[in-house]
Amino acid sequence: MSEPIDLDYPELVAAADAGDVDAAHALSLRHGAGLGAPPDWPEAFRRMRQAAEGGHPVAQATIGLIGADPELSGWLTPPPPQVISKRPHVLSIAGFIPPDICAWLIERSQPKLSRAPVYDNVSAGPIFQDSRDNSTSAYNFWEVDLAMLLVRERIARATGLPVPGLEPLQVLHYSVGQRFEPHYDWLDATRSGHQPDLARAGQRIATFLIFLNEDFEGGETSMPSIGLEHRGRTGDALFWANVTPDGKPDLNTLHAGRAPTAGEKWVLSQWCRNRAPSSD
Repeated sequence: MSEPIDLDYPELVAAADAGDVDAAHALSLRHGAGLGAPPDWPEAFRRMRQAAEGGHPVAQATIGLIGADPELSGWLTPPPPQVISKRPHVLSIAGFIPPDICAWLIERSQPKLSRAPVYDNVSAGPIFQDSRDNSTSAYNFWEVDLAMLLVRERIARATGLPVPGLEPLQVLHYSVGQRFEPHYDWLDATRSGHQPDLARAGQRIATFLIFLNEDFEGGETSMPSIGLEHRGRTGDALFWANVTPDGKPDLNTLHAGRAPTAGEKWVLSQWCRNRAPSSD
C-alpha cells in the first residue's frame, strides 16, 4: 500500500494487521497526532515498532533516533520558559529539543526545500515576494514522523495551545544574504482575503521557533519594538503571542528574520491557532 491517506481507520487497522508496513506507520502517526481522539502514545509506538520490523525506513530511522519505547514523561513536560518581554509577550526556552532531533529535522528537510512564500492579503494563498527569499520545507500529515509529532506535542504543552490548532510544521533555511523582511504573523480581520481563513481556523495567536543549528553568523530574529536581536543555540526555542490578552492583533510583534553573513541558518517554525480548523 503506497497511499495510506486513502484508507479510513478500520481499513488501516485491517491492512496493518495483515502485515502492511505503510499502514502500520500511518496508524502510528494517527495515534501520535490524536486524530479524532487524544493521542495514544503507547499504541503509536507499538505500530511504529511493527512498521520498523517490517522494514519501513522512516520508522526504522525514528527508532534509531528516539528509541522503540522511549520514556515520554520528559518529552511531555517541557522546561519552564524565561520571559523576555511582557508586551509583546516573548519567551524563550533553552535546550527545548536535543541536538540529535535538530540534526534529524535538517536531514529530512534538505531534499524538499523550496522557496518560501508569503501570505497574500487578497487571495489568502501563497505568493512570492522580494521581501522574502529564504527556503522552506513544509510537512503535511503523512510526511511527518513520530519524532516530529513529539516536538509538536511539546510545543503545544509549552504554549498551552491545542495540538489540532497547530499549522503544518515548517523547517526554514537561510543561506548567506537570505532574509525575511519585517512582517506580522497574525491575520487581519479587516482584510477580505484573511476573513475566510479566520472563520475556518481562528487566529494565528502564537509563533514558535526552534533554532536547529548555531554554526552561522548574523541571522538574528529581530523584533524592533523591544530592541530584540535574538540568536538561539542549537535546540533553543523562542516564541511569542501575536495577539494581546483581549485577542486583538499586537502591533508590537513586527519581526524579521535577518540574513546570515556566514554559514547557513536552520529554524523550525510552528504557527499556532487558537482552535482546530473547521471541516467546512
